[in-house]
Amino acid sequence: MKTERAIDKRALIHQIRRAYGLDVARLTFVPKGEVSYSYVADCAGGDRYFLKCLDASRLGKISASQLDFYLPLTWNLYSKGLFRNLPVPVRTRTGGFYTYFDGLPLVLFHFIAGRTLDDEHPLSDTTLVALARSVATIHKSTPEIGVENPCVERFDIPFEDDLLNGLDELKRVTRRDRWSKRALRDLLLPRKDEILGYLDHLRELQSVARTMRKDQVLCHTDLWGGNLIQGDDGSLYILDWEGAVLAPPEHDLYPFTGERFGVFLATYEREFRPVSLDGDIVRFYLYRRNLEDLTDWVFRILYENTNEEQDRNDLRGIVEDCMSGWPYLEDGISEVLDAPA
Repeated sequence: MKTERAIDKRALIHQIRRAYGLDVARLTFVPKGEVSYSYVADCAGGDRYFLKCLDASRLGKISASQLDFYLPLTWNLYSKGLFRNLPVPVRTRTGGFYTYFDGLPLVLFHFIAGRTLDDEHPLSDTTLVALARSVATIHKSTPEIGVENPCVERFDIPFEDDLLNGLDELKRVTRRDRWSKRALRDLLLPRKDEILGYLDHLRELQSVARTMRKDQVLCHTDLWGGNLIQGDDGSLYILDWEGAVLAPPEHDLYPFTGERFGVFLATYEREFRPVSLDGDIVRFYLYRRNLEDLTDWVFRILYENTNEEQDRNDLRGIVEDCMSGWPYLEDGISEVLDAPA
């Protein structure tokens, strides 16, 4: 959950006018997201847009590195009619997909009216089926996306050094450090060997995954309620395409392993095609996502956070979204292995 930073809104409105030719009358801060400051931009003529200005954090820089792939990608998906239930970037007056403000990337999207589904957990059956149809449509679009130099899955573990360095840094935390660092130390250091064991297992799964030859499809890679909008028009929209990549279908399917996986898979295969899923690739994605999220929160608490509310949110995320899942990382794999080929 973002808190608004002190910015010159008049200067921001001026930059929007200069780059996009839009007469913005009002900017309303949206306290959502992890790596950007977001605003609803209302224009004098009644048009409405969604504005994202990336921050200078570690995650913000990672997201900025993806702009030249995912913005042309989403533009093509929409303009070619391949998949339209997504935020469409607005082109600048010079034809670009983003501009800069205070040295940071600024992206403008057409506004989608509706409500996000971050509080809908688990997703309803209706939403789950609609999402399975959407994922199938996205995967089916792969041959026609028309983007040069796409991001391709290499089964990397890009956060590994940051995680190891963060765990080492916790050993140097003392009572003179702020409360959140001490809480993080007390939470993770007693389980350091367990975390390193998960990382070792992830490396083993990486080696296995890299030997496999799997068909690659366009994957969104971050399909959870916070990235879904139930539109006022009744449609389901998928947001935040920064992590889009060409990857095995398992990358988009693994979040749905569990007791309702069969429902999701049946709809997906009916709309796309039958797929042969590999349990080790599913394991790779489960372990990688858990440790990646852990790294992101550890890094923020140690090096980036400046307010107690963000610290509390990040500590809660570590406990509720990472640590609570460690005993169950293997759960759901049986549903994948039992799925018909």
